[in-house]
Amino acid sequence: MASGFPPQKQETQPGVQHAMDPTPQFSSPNYKPSNKLHGKVALVTGGDSGIGRAVCHCYALEGATVAFTYVKGREDKDADETLRLLHEAKTKEAKEPIMIATDLGFEENCKRTVDEVVNAFGRIDVLVNCAAEQHEVSIDEIEEARLERVFRTNIFSQFFLAK
Repeated sequence: MASGFPPQKQETQPGVQHAMDPTPQFSSPNYKPSNKLHGKVALVTGGDSGIGRAVCHCYALEGATVAFTYVKGREDKDADETLRLLHEAKTKEAKEPIMIATDLGFEENCKRTVDEVVNAFGRIDVLVNCAAEQHEVSIDEIEEARLERVFRTNIFSQFFLAK
């Protein structure tokens, strides 16, 4: 506990930010936006929490129109909070942010996600891959199905979305 914060551990993945104590900081009160992403459309996977939430928030402050993904049923509370924060942070020129519930471990879901963003905003200028999961087990204990699930979320989704 070198940081002074208690260790954070969640039994199921993906983890949820609202259950952490203390909750992670996603922005700095000293940050001064400079409209660097004015007119851009960004898709942020895993944007409901953690680094993904921080990216969504900064991109909105910088003028981007933001769409983000999350896992329905598991991350709803975090996603709702991120959407609320994006509504507050967005510039007047940016379009309303959207959240997309999906499982990015499958190619058809990735294609549907891209299509939804393009249908809503006309294009995607920036793709940020933050969706990830990890399970804390030794290499001897990891089961094939769990390993495949991690690769689907952490690796395959990046390929499918960029495709």
